[in-house]
Amino acid sequence: MTLHRHAWRSALSAAVLAVSAPVALLALPRWDGARPVELSAGLTWLLLCAAVPFLSLKGSRAGVVRYTAAGTVWGAGTALAGAFPTATLGPVPFPVLVHALSLTGLAVVAAQQLRHARVAGDDQPLLVEAALFGTVMGALAWDGFARAGYSGDAWWKASVCLVIALAAFVAASATVLGIEHARLRPACLGLGLGALGTEVVAVTSATSHGTADVAMLLAVAGAALMVASQPRGGPVRHGGVSVTQAARRLRVAVALPGLAMLADVVLNITAPRADGVLFVWFGTVIVAAAVRQAATARAIDRTRSTLSFQARHDQLTGLQNRSALADALVEPDRTQSLVILEVSGHDDVTDVLGVLVGEEVLRAAASNLREHVDSLGGTTYRVRHDEFAVLLPGSPEETVRHLPHVFHAVSAAPVQVDGAGRFPVEAVAGVARVDPGARAGGDATLPLVHADLALRDARANPGLLGYSVYSGAVAAQHARRLLVRERLASAITGGCIDVHFQPIVDFSTGRVVKFEALARWDDRELGRVSPVEFVAVAEESNLVVALGEHVLRRAVSSAHSAGVFDSGVRLAVNVSVVQLQSPGFADVVREILTDYRIPPHLLTLELTESVFLDSDSPAERVVTDLARLGCQIAIDDFGTGYSAFGYLDRLPVHVLKIDRSLTQSLTGEGNGRSVVSAVVDLANNLGLTVVVEGVETDEEAAICRSMRAGLGQGWLYSAAVTSDRIVAELEREYPVSPEPVR
Repeated sequence: MTLHRHAWRSALSAAVLAVSAPVALLALPRWDGARPVELSAGLTWLLLCAAVPFLSLKGSRAGVVRYTAAGTVWGAGTALAGAFPTATLGPVPFPVLVHALSLTGLAVVAAQQLRHARVAGDDQPLLVEAALFGTVMGALAWDGFARAGYSGDAWWKASVCLVIALAAFVAASATVLGIEHARLRPACLGLGLGALGTEVVAVTSATSHGTADVAMLLAVAGAALMVASQPRGGPVRHGGVSVTQAARRLRVAVALPGLAMLADVVLNITAPRADGVLFVWFGTVIVAAAVRQAATARAIDRTRSTLSFQARHDQLTGLQNRSALADALVEPDRTQSLVILEVSGHDDVTDVLGVLVGEEVLRAAASNLREHVDSLGGTTYRVRHDEFAVLLPGSPEETVRHLPHVFHAVSAAPVQVDGAGRFPVEAVAGVARVDPGARAGGDATLPLVHADLALRDARANPGLLGYSVYSGAVAAQHARRLLVRERLASAITGGCIDVHFQPIVDFSTGRVVKFEALARWDDRELGRVSPVEFVAVAEESNLVVALGEHVLRRAVSSAHSAGVFDSGVRLAVNVSVVQLQSPGFADVVREILTDYRIPPHLLTLELTESVFLDSDSPAERVVTDLARLGCQIAIDDFGTGYSAFGYLDRLPVHVLKIDRSLTQSLTGEGNGRSVVSAVVDLANNLGLTVVVEGVETDEEAAICRSMRAGLGQGWLYSAAVTSDRIVAELEREYPVSPEPVR
């Protein structure tokens, strides 16, 4: 296996040796008339390239092959140029031509790295920047060599220009790459030295042997530095994402060619000379600058288009976003309907299967919605994390006919994602009318407000078939909620929320063994407000924590004053999930127990089953702490929602309260009695106290007693009473219902 894995390295080394052998056979017999430094450098480099596949273990296979091939071409060209220093190929000087060919491998590698060196596709290509800088460097090099006295015929000039062009491009590419990627700077320095050294050797070797030898040694040193300093993971790691680095790169890239060109222009003004080739170089610089300017303009246009698209589209789904929707609502030319869709059940997918699967479900829902809505001539938007908006032509009365298909488009999404099909995802909708000619400004946003209010109405009233159309009644309900929220906040602050106490009776003795504390509110402006209404408003407006703490303190205080705890009677208080999740709730309970010197086991905290659905949640940990403190934990409304028995063995539950809906089924047809009996038997076997809620008749009480249910609560015994009647309830003994004849 190991031999097979490294077979490509052996093959690459063999290929290098196959190129090196004929070069050596041609060059070594001409040692006496050769340029020994160039010849030695070329042959030595060929041998190093044959060993590189086994020494260079950092890069990828493609990188090793690419750089080995480029080094082999450069070594072969250098060796041949040193072996035939005076040869010509027709009218073309052979050494200069071979040096030009030796640079082509480096130029190809540099161009390839420039193409892949930047992630941001909207930036102008680095290749364009390198081309401009290379033409400027080429003009400077030609002018410098010419002023130093290096000259020849037209073929020599053409060959030298080719060498200069290739070397300048490689050196410029190395400079640009080094600016763009700090981790590449040592390797880029070596690449630039190798290219420029080769350029000097090609131009000076015929007349200035010492200069050529020094340049050759410099080129070899640069090539060695390039190989030795290649970063792990390949020569280029995509970058350009840092704004600071990009800004610095842009300043340097723009400044270097301009400054270099300015220096050459000043030199030619102060010491002018007639040189047609130099003017060609200057023309090339102008063309390269024009190309760079065009590339810059194109990059700016792409960036502007990209930013414009991102500003008006959702990144996850590709749908238009809330900003685009707000623009579409300004001055519409026809009557339309705005539908706000809230996706429910998506959080369950994310919690169980992870964020990525949850995002796939949202993408599928967005795709389904867009396909269906497009067929109706409408537009789909994503306005929040789990909310979509649909703008359809026509009135709301026409639009609601399409809602079943819209709902199906959302509910079908989990089936399209692997593993998510077992999670139901549904949608609730609020619909509002969009009249033509809405002015820009506040009026244009009214449909959004109206649709959102209708969505709240649909969410609060499940019997509305999953949607609600904005109307005067919806507006009135919203106004009512706002008023209730305002008055409720004042009532909590002012201590105006009262607490009543409903007795919980032992089926066997008829004695009151517990009271449940129930919040009641009579407002001077609103009158008597139902707990169902004001508790829902409290949960919506983040008042539930303050409300719950107020009820807990008031209930304990009133029960303590009435002697409930001194009689050994327990007190049950409802606690919401939000309270359990709020910091310091356990400390509040501990403080109340301490202040009133109440044995913890006389206080029961009633929770809904939703607290225990997420195992090891913060709320569950608080419940465990309260149970360790000695408080009793009761599951309220058992038999509704997500009823399950799995957590009863896992968590410190002491009391199970059977919901009134199951109690009502005791005397009806069906399996209601069997279900309740099974629940009671299981609870008794687990050592839990059973409280049956909603007991309203002697028959229901008798059935519960026959099932060995311990406690009952309901209007058969008493409605919730005010605190001044607690003492009477403590002394009262309710009739015990006889067990039914079997």
